[in-house]
Amino acid sequence: MDKTTKFPISLSGYEIEGLIGTDAPRLAPLYKACSDYIELEHGQPPDPASASEEFENFPPSRTEADKFVFGLRAADDGQLVGLLACDRDYPSVGCWWIALLMIDKALRGRGLARALCDGLFTWLKSQHVQRVELGVITENVQALGFWQARGFEPIRMAGPVSIGAKQHMVQVFGRSL
Repeated sequence: MDKTTKFPISLSGYEIEGLIGTDAPRLAPLYKACSDYIELEHGQPPDPASASEEFENFPPSRTEADKFVFGLRAADDGQLVGLLACDRDYPSVGCWWIALLMIDKALRGRGLARALCDGLFTWLKSQHVQRVELGVITENVQALGFWQARGFEPIRMAGPVSIGAKQHMVQVFGRSL
């Protein structure tokens, strides 16, 4: 994780910011604005520790150096309105795992998530990344459609997986870059 890693985004009025653990308190308003997703995933609303968890949890054999957390910041007021967390070289070298994508509920449907992902994928290609994978809880029907529209194809079903107070089946998706 570092604050210097960024990528361009073709979305007027927004900028990408590299985030680190000390930025977690700045994410609290975004987690509250995305409480519908947090409740769907965890079975309870976000708490003060919710944002910190994204900086502290790593896939097997991965460390803090492999975690990249990007904030989508409104250029006018600096407010974080989106989050994209990724793990480098997971589950294999040359593949990145998207751990989380969240956009403020009030701003959804305006193309922010699409532009954020397009910018990430362009940057990943420039870093010689060959593939991207992710998991979507099957209850999140909107996310399933979003990722399939971005060219992701189902790989396998995983689970049940315990997240917070809930158990989920997770559809794992992947796509080549």
